[in-house]
Amino acid sequence: MSYDLNDYFQLGLDSEATPQNSLVMNTIRTPVDVQSGRTALSKVTFKVPKVGLLTGDSMITLQFQQDESTSSNVTPNFVSGAMGCVERCRITIDNKVLTDLERPSMLEIPQLYSRNTQNEVAQFQHKFLANQFESTTNAVSGEEEFNTGKTRYFSDAAGNNDVQNVVRNRVSTQANSHVYGIHLKNLGAQFLESDSLPVFLLGSREMIIELFFYKDCREYLVPTQGTLAAADYSINYPNVELVTTHIQLPDDVQANEIAALQNKPLSYPLLDNYLVKGTLTTPAANTQTERIYRVNAQNREVHKLLVVHQDIGANILSNNRVVGNQKALSLGDVELQIKSNGLNLFERPITNQSLIYQQTTYAHDGRALKLPYNACSVNNRVNSIPQSDQTLYLAYRGTQHYLAVDFKNGNGGVFGGGSIQKVAMEIDYKVTPRVGANPVQESKQVDTDFYLTVSKMLTIGARSVDISF
Repeated sequence: MSYDLNDYFQLGLDSEATPQNSLVMNTIRTPVDVQSGRTALSKVTFKVPKVGLLTGDSMITLQFQQDESTSSNVTPNFVSGAMGCVERCRITIDNKVLTDLERPSMLEIPQLYSRNTQNEVAQFQHKFLANQFESTTNAVSGEEEFNTGKTRYFSDAAGNNDVQNVVRNRVSTQANSHVYGIHLKNLGAQFLESDSLPVFLLGSREMIIELFFYKDCREYLVPTQGTLAAADYSINYPNVELVTTHIQLPDDVQANEIAALQNKPLSYPLLDNYLVKGTLTTPAANTQTERIYRVNAQNREVHKLLVVHQDIGANILSNNRVVGNQKALSLGDVELQIKSNGLNLFERPITNQSLIYQQTTYAHDGRALKLPYNACSVNNRVNSIPQSDQTLYLAYRGTQHYLAVDFKNGNGGVFGGGSIQKVAMEIDYKVTPRVGANPVQESKQVDTDFYLTVSKMLTIGARSVDISF
């Protein structure tokens, strides 16, 4: 397994005879510890090189491989790609937790598709992640469909044949499978995108990255025909690598900065994300249910809240052709009210589904989610619109329902830009299921996950590292 940086970057070097003066360097690290094969635990651990400034271009490279007894008929899912294989990412400095995020792909998908159009994601992220989701409109019926012409799927003329294949990114043996790159900023370390981390100041203290991967390949891979079993494919754990990009500083500058720590520690403010878990059981169709969740975020400065509903492990499908289990399920018509610091966030509960959709736009700095509405919501209004019977359309219908709520106060900045919570937050969530298939909304249990974005402070001193909020 090898990762060729020339596939992704123009390095600017014609030959060894004409080197370029550059303050940027790349390092490739193999794991210091690998634990795989144990039930529900597949972990890879890295030590981060303490060179200069760690940038947001740093990434994890990995490869999927097939079981020797199976024939290759799978590809990474089309909406999050290889990113969906990471179950949890944990970063520590001097044995203190800097960030610890479960299912980071669910937080990253709405950010990825709000900053970029479907075509931009497919073009710019395809080599790294293999996510290539694009929808289109049928020229004859006017119905929304999955675009097989601009993705790696090809199908029969009618587009309804259940036996479809891919021409690229087919998972195979170690020698033939593609190597993917997942940036650290996509795994919970979003702070690296706004400000590089001065790891050279850590001295003898270690920065550790721990990655936990799903053992069930149906979480992140999709079969192009037939069904997929949980253990048919796996990650090539020994060959997972950390490719870091550093900005190098002159030796005298580094020496002066290290000496300055004796008098004044360095403060590095950042936005961290963490997950709070809940559950929800939906009633029969056209029957409303209510659930009030209490999220303990006392004394934390909250910037954003993201609500995602996901299938529990027992309900993972073995034949989804597009998204795998990278689903944020739409459960029908939603009514929302949030109580923050003892006061209602909205003047009255939001019942209009277009306003529910608009909340995610506000939470992503006014950038709308550039996924089709039918992928985001399956509610009473959508039910009245003619729907395509294309297999691939039904595979993603109602699976990208991301509900984000903005808590920023308009001041900007890491500290002072959010809302400090004095008491537990109450989320009054009501939902009315409408359909029994594609997706199943009625009479089912789902995991309800709350992603909170909060302010955090990393303080690096000469003899200690402190992480607070």
